Amino acid sequence: MAQVKIAVGGMTSKEDGDKLVAKTENVVGVRFVNANHEQGYVVVTHTDAFDEAAYKAAVSAAGFSA
Repeated sequence: MAQVKIAVGGMTSKEDGDKLVAKTENVVGVRFVNANHEQGYVVVTHTDAFDEAAYKAAVSAAGFSA
């Protein structure tokens, strides 16, 4: 499956990373989200149905920036 790395602002702790994963793992096409709060990014493993703009909108809705 394909992967994409997306910079995310506002993640300052493991709890933030866990919150982000919980709020975005159900976006259409997402198979797995790995959040790295120390370096400020997520790696999203996804199918062909993945829409990066929709994922970034979910990140924003969760209180972070992408």
